[in-house]
Amino acid sequence: MGPPASADIDLGSRVITTQALPEGVAAGSRGLVVGPAGWIQRRWRVEFDGGLSIAVPEYAIDPVPSSGRFARG
Repeated sequence: MGPPASADIDLGSRVITTQALPEGVAAGSRGLVVGPAGWIQRRWRVEFDGGLSIAVPEYAIDPVPSSGRFARG
């Protein structure tokens, strides 16, 4: 078993929600990590494609799988 997907999340990462969030963000929404939002609970500040920017717990997001010419790994 490899490292958790959350180990790949960093500033500038594209992410997708794995569950609906109480702020009204649906599961499967995509956004961009714009900063940390807390270190105790491992939260990230995510700006979603719809313009909403909220603090999201790390367990509720996964990196968007890379596809295309410049995929890492």
